[in-house]
Amino acid sequence: MPAFIYFISFTDRMNKMKVRLIGLLVLVCCKQYAFAQIDNSVLTQNININETDSGKAGFNVNVLNYMRNTEYFNRIELGRTLFGYQVNPSVSYQINKHFKIQGGIFARNDFGGDEVYTQLLPTFTLKTNYHNFQMLFGTLEGAASHRIIEPMFDIARVIEHRVENGFQLKYKSNQTFFDTWINWEKFIERNSPHKEKFTAGLNYMRLVTPQLNQFKCTLIGQGMISHAGGQIDKDTINPFTMQMNYAVGTKLGYDLRKNENISIDFYKLFYSETSSSGLWPFEKGDAFYTNLTYQYQGFNVVFSYFYGMNYLAPRGTAIYQSQSIDVPTRFESKRELFIPRLIYNKALFNELQMSARFEPVIDLNTNFFDYSYSFYLSYQLEKIFK
Repeated sequence: MPAFIYFISFTDRMNKMKVRLIGLLVLVCCKQYAFAQIDNSVLTQNININETDSGKAGFNVNVLNYMRNTEYFNRIELGRTLFGYQVNPSVSYQINKHFKIQGGIFARNDFGGDEVYTQLLPTFTLKTNYHNFQMLFGTLEGAASHRIIEPMFDIARVIEHRVENGFQLKYKSNQTFFDTWINWEKFIERNSPHKEKFTAGLNYMRLVTPQLNQFKCTLIGQGMISHAGGQIDKDTINPFTMQMNYAVGTKLGYDLRKNENISIDFYKLFYSETSSSGLWPFEKGDAFYTNLTYQYQGFNVVFSYFYGMNYLAPRGTAIYQSQSIDVPTRFESKRELFIPRLIYNKALFNELQMSARFEPVIDLNTNFFDYSYSFYLSYQLEKIFK
């Protein structure tokens, strides 16, 4: 473990801030290490299939109240505020113990917006569950439910792109989480003036130590493809594009006692553009990303470190990118960030949960300091009619 901590200090120009950071990581990691990553469980959404509900109808409502404020003044991402709510009422019918249909309406309202609703969309899902394998067709269990790391998948997508439609195949057991999907974002007809667009992804997480052990080790592989193309469009301006992101990683953890653990997870990330479109400043890049977490009940203290060279991720959180989201001609080949986070997750009562977060961002290249804070209230109700 000390060798790993030494590895993350590989930059030639180590200043005093970096020395303090490395020292802190060594101090904590030399105690014991544990199993976890940034806990976004409050933001996930799943369609339940229970054998005892066969032949029964149900009513479901999912509500997410959000306030995410990024006080960013850096060259890569300028800050903004997302403040509002989402509501998704739906009805369901479980045909048998393996098969369920569910449909409803998704509405998103951003406070102070020009329109009554920022988004108003139908949702409809066919879901099967057989021996831990789950298949979804229609509206997916998307956004934070994919469990993709932030440099590859933006945490704000749970607000701005909550509804994903397409196909999804999942496998969930006590030791394995597998999720692969395709989110069809732009449909085209013949002679459409724009390209078709989709995102495909995969997440595989395998616990390789016994489940009940205090020490846990999990192997991780993640990948995403972002595509714009097609054969029947008449878009002669925008070229065909194909961008790929993938990551391999490991989580190590140790349970100190009930509801208390310490953990570290680290990843090697890669970026490539296979279409040679010339739209982006880099065709290849890579990065290193790690989170050191102490968790006690609902409190999470997380120290995140990111080092990227020519790293881009079209669906990733903007702050990690080497290209500015606000001024595309502006880029920084090397990005090195330290993000100390304080997160508190709490189940308030019944189906209501909250998450409060404070996340400073320190640019280790420029010593520039930004921060963000966010607050979420999630209410998920499922009522099965007898």
